[in-house]
Amino acid sequence: MQRNTSRRKKKKIRHRTTNQKLSNWSFGKVYAFLSYKLEAEGIKLSKHDESNTTQPCPCCAKKRKVSSRIYNCTCGYTNHRDIHGASNFFAKTFYGEIQELDFLLNYNVSTDCLRAGSSRWSVPTQFI
Repeated sequence: MQRNTSRRKKKKIRHRTTNQKLSNWSFGKVYAFLSYKLEAEGIKLSKHDESNTTQPCPCCAKKRKVSSRIYNCTCGYTNHRDIHGASNFFAKTFYGEIQELDFLLNYNVSTDCLRAGSSRWSVPTQFI
């Protein structure tokens, strides 16, 4: 009996180091290309610090590590962890500190994980 003569295609398995090398982007080059292209259009590109935006609660400022898809705080604040981090980053960038936002993002988390391009998002038109 011969081995490895199966006609069906087998899934190629990459090793961990190969995956790490493939996902290693050169962000300096991406930033340089974007700033060059946007400068030609008259748009300024700026970098913002995203550190400490996923742990603190915007209501009571307690720090808590998220271990599930939903961020729950002891003060009663609950939100999806991606929305929580994005809203904290938005507040830190535009208001200078992490605080509760004046508007809400409408989304549905109960059916599926949030994905980019989903029609479940609605953002106030004043921020678009």
